[in-house]
Amino acid sequence: MGLFSKLFGRGSAGDDSSPEVAALIAQLDDADAQVRLAAAIALGELGSRAKAAVSKLEVLINDEDGDVCNAAADAYSKIERGF
Repeated sequence: MGLFSKLFGRGSAGDDSSPEVAALIAQLDDADAQVRLAAAIALGELGSRAKAAVSKLEVLINDEDGDVCNAAADAYSKIERGF
């Protein structure tokens, strides 16, 4: 369990995700940092509707690109707080 899970709790593992959320989650694995960044930002904007992305965002917080790390942390926070 990651630091953010300890602080904010974790969504249920069985969260249903929309096709939009599923596509954005897939983009979090893209080789291009700009694609990962855009996907993380978009997931954050979806807020609690993107709960299925929480575990991927936790991993992305340690991304090699600093902007991606920050966007992942911000998105994680927004999702967990229900924004």
